[in-house]
Amino acid sequence: MPAEMMDTWFSSKRPALICQRRLRPIEHPVLKGKPLSLQKGQAEAFFLTDDSQKRWVLKKFSNGCHLDPGYLTKVTTLLPKEPGFICGSTREILSPGDLVKGHRFYYSKAIKQWLNGTILMPRVPGCDWGTLADDLRDGNVTLDDQQRQTLCMKLCRMVDLLEKHQCCHRDLSCGNVFVDMATGDIYLIDFDSLFHPSLEMSDATTCGTMGYTAPYAWHDGNADASATWCVGADRYALALLISEILLVAPGTKATEEGGIFDQDELRRQSGKGIKSIIGLLTTQYPRVAEFLQRAISSRSFSDCPGPEEWHHLLGMNPTQAWVIPNLSDLQRVSPDSITNILRQRRPPAPIWPAPNLDTMPLPEIQVPKPPSTPTYRIELPADPWIDSSLNEGKP
Repeated sequence: MPAEMMDTWFSSKRPALICQRRLRPIEHPVLKGKPLSLQKGQAEAFFLTDDSQKRWVLKKFSNGCHLDPGYLTKVTTLLPKEPGFICGSTREILSPGDLVKGHRFYYSKAIKQWLNGTILMPRVPGCDWGTLADDLRDGNVTLDDQQRQTLCMKLCRMVDLLEKHQCCHRDLSCGNVFVDMATGDIYLIDFDSLFHPSLEMSDATTCGTMGYTAPYAWHDGNADASATWCVGADRYALALLISEILLVAPGTKATEEGGIFDQDELRRQSGKGIKSIIGLLTTQYPRVAEFLQRAISSRSFSDCPGPEEWHHLLGMNPTQAWVIPNLSDLQRVSPDSITNILRQRRPPAPIWPAPNLDTMPLPEIQVPKPPSTPTYRIELPADPWIDSSLNEGKP
């Protein structure tokens, strides 16, 4: 049903006037003639654009997912007013009256009812961490240690802001953390399971994503949403995401969800994968390995390292700009090391100086001789009027 409704809108080639914005579906880059969409969990997201080429997302929940519009609206007011939360803090829960009928605008009674309860939100810049991690594995993108630690600190700051507002995302994962590679900024998306003391937990809420869910969020083999309905429930996934950001490189294996942790091992709190990851961290980031082990072995979210502990451990300013480092801040290089580097380089080809024209010898001018031409003796014929015997002329 959602696809058919959007196909009809896209085929009309007309924008729709929704919340005073002229919006139109974006064409799928591969499936020509179809609107661009993404199926995720209990919802399908359709991508739109306005007259200024700003991107928007229209999120439609499945028929089996009945989220209270009042809950969704209140979530918008509870989130921190920071750029990293714009996907949730500036979104709008649509009602039939938000679609306006007008000249040259797409309109139908069917789509007017279909839009009821959908979420219209800005498309955050960048890509999700799962996509960026795949690019790192393929070698298409590289991140140095400073960039990785900056991303970790900014993610910690996001979780810290949520906790200070008595909120909890409850579904931190590689698909819900976006990274803008142009600025190094972090954005969170998908706030439809947000916790706050003033909110009532919905029956349709989730408690996390496979590969990022704590073992104590399960009961009798089933996920228990009530176990994560509290402040601080993001700390477990935070430790896993920080480990991923620091470690993912070419050759790093990925799970089905795009992370590096297997959910069965997380539930058992042990396994070959966990052992390998902690071993790598111990070699490169020993204290991070200790923090990860704390989270893996924890019995509650309060046992996991908090965002402030991570701030102190990584020792960086979470608001540090994503800029090229200043030359004065770079490590000093000794002259001997420069000499060694130059010795390893291929010697440049010599360039000879131009000679002085006054000292150059003048070349001897050779004028070629013309080729000799043979001479010929021409004998005139005898005069017929002279008698050669008498040597006299005839009368």
